[in-house]
Amino acid sequence: MTGEVRTGAFEAVFTERWPHSSVRHVLRRMQQELPTGSAAGLDYRIDQEKYSVYVPSDYSGDAAYGLVVWVSSGEKGDMPEGWSALMDKHKLVWIGGHRSGNEHNLYGRRMPLALDAVFNMTKKYNIDPNRVYVCGDSGGGRVASILAMHYAEVFSGGVFIVGAEYWEPVPVTGRPGHMWKPMPKPQSRYLAIARSRGRYVLLTGDHDANRAQTWDFYEKGYKRKLRHVLYIQVPSMGHETPPAQWYEKAIVFLDTAATAKENAAPQTEPD
Repeated sequence: MTGEVRTGAFEAVFTERWPHSSVRHVLRRMQQELPTGSAAGLDYRIDQEKYSVYVPSDYSGDAAYGLVVWVSSGEKGDMPEGWSALMDKHKLVWIGGHRSGNEHNLYGRRMPLALDAVFNMTKKYNIDPNRVYVCGDSGGGRVASILAMHYAEVFSGGVFIVGAEYWEPVPVTGRPGHMWKPMPKPQSRYLAIARSRGRYVLLTGDHDANRAQTWDFYEKGYKRKLRHVLYIQVPSMGHETPPAQWYEKAIVFLDTAATAKENAAPQTEPD
């Protein structure tokens, strides 16, 4: 993606990866290991990947905009229909990687594609580092929550839609002795950043199959460990992306939940 800065909706291809988005670096950050040799071949060539991008037409570069990095549960990183007006209203740039859905490798594609999106869009556009949000739906919401906690110095907030993860075992409401299985626990220094400046929304619906788990993670986990967390349950909604007005409630919370001083972007060296 070179030359004149584009606005509107388009597909982007980049030529450079973030130096810390490789499988090796992601695994190190998450303190995880793959069997010897199994990581070979998982890294992609960034110039062969495509992203869906939306930049409001009034973007000129004079003012900093926020960035929404979308992790889809499907094969396309496209913005849900009708959400462009929200991007315009709240001065947000959208980017979602294609081929980043539930069928793809977490460490080799889903997390790195989102990290590379931030790296490239912040080079190309005037992006406010305190308004870099990772969002996703269903399995993409789960990945977004993983990224938000393990890369809290990159993402200042996130919206986890009908799917989220948490880093400690959480009791299952109504099932004594049963626990929700946790994701890998983030390193303490990144949890400290998430606690001090991060803003997060867990969004579900009345009829979402993941509603009970989302509530447990919020009530028994996020709410107790982090400072700025909101739970939204959309009436009559199932396992789906929410109507635009409910997503807007989440964006408003991310933008207003903490003061500018609290939100100051940390200077943390990557692993």
